[in-house]
Amino acid sequence: MTLVEFSREMGRRPFQPFTLVLVDGQRFTIDHPEFAATDRRGRVVTFYGSDNTRHEIDSRLIFELVAIDQVDGASRAPTTNGGE
Repeated sequence: MTLVEFSREMGRRPFQPFTLVLVDGQRFTIDHPEFAATDRRGRVVTFYGSDNTRHEIDSRLIFELVAIDQVDGASRAPTTNGGE
């Protein structure tokens, strides 16, 4: 994952929740843009889970960002570089 990819998903309007998939398979959902951010260097992603727990994750451990389809709850991979 790159800072550009994270920023693109955070900046979507209207915002669409997405899942961070870590290299070890753990998954965390970002359900609102006000509850997630990166540090100035883009090395750490901080976010609050639905149970209000704070998570700080080294961005190099994030393998993939997966957008969540609001209509049926299904996941889809976000497009890259204006892809298809």
